[in-house]
Amino acid sequence: MIRKLNAKDAITALEFLSEEAAFNLFIIGDILNTGFEEPCMDLWGDFNNHGALQGVLLRYFDNFIPYFKEGYAGKPERFKEIISSYKDKKLISGKYDVAEKFIDALNNKVVSKKFFCELRDKSKLLKAEGRYVINIASVEDVDRLADFIDSIEEFRSTGENREMLRRSIETGTGRFYYIENEEGSIVSTAGTSAENQYAAMVISVATNKDYRRQGMAVNCISSLCTDVLKDCGSICLFYDNPEAGKIYHGIGFETIGSWMIAAEE
Repeated sequence: MIRKLNAKDAITALEFLSEEAAFNLFIIGDILNTGFEEPCMDLWGDFNNHGALQGVLLRYFDNFIPYFKEGYAGKPERFKEIISSYKDKKLISGKYDVAEKFIDALNNKVVSKKFFCELRDKSKLLKAEGRYVINIASVEDVDRLADFIDSIEEFRSTGENREMLRRSIETGTGRFYYIENEEGSIVSTAGTSAENQYAAMVISVATNKDYRRQGMAVNCISSLCTDVLKDCGSICLFYDNPEAGKIYHGIGFETIGSWMIAAEE
């Protein structure tokens, strides 16, 4: 049986999701930080005949994230119907082996597969060395931060949702660190989203092409991760750029699986 979950289901859902907390950090984060009453979020659960939760589907704004464990005996077709019922442009993301089963719920889609990593060796994070001034973004920085991220070629296909960026900073569910050049323009940044007690996701790692290979991204990420791990049990990211992968592996991240993002054009 599939039904929409509410606050009374939170503990059951968190117990189900926490066995793979890294892969489920977005869903866990929305349960803990957004709640079930906000219009930007819906969470459905699939229960077996014994009343045990066996699968979930999250909607956060226009992003759908399905999840179930190996051996799932439910009906993914019902989740597909829910996704298809939303007529605006939407995307599906999640653990690759799960999310790939839902891509036919999208029209004119672009599908990408990314490496999913978790920080395992924290000793490789750079200590504060003063090479660059690392700034912490406030709500006042949202517009110029979003403009910078949108200006990076690798991000143009997805864009940055200003409302989501602003919301994450205002609610403390995400943070963004950045470096400026001498003129005061942002030239490098790294941020997080879905921060919760279990984990956080590194997002929007970007450096202006004229300032690359100078260690800015490494310093941003290291400073960010050092602070985030004071509040979260783990920190994760996904990537598809081999050069970026070298940076992440060099500061202690290890690949633990794959992540899929499928978006309607």
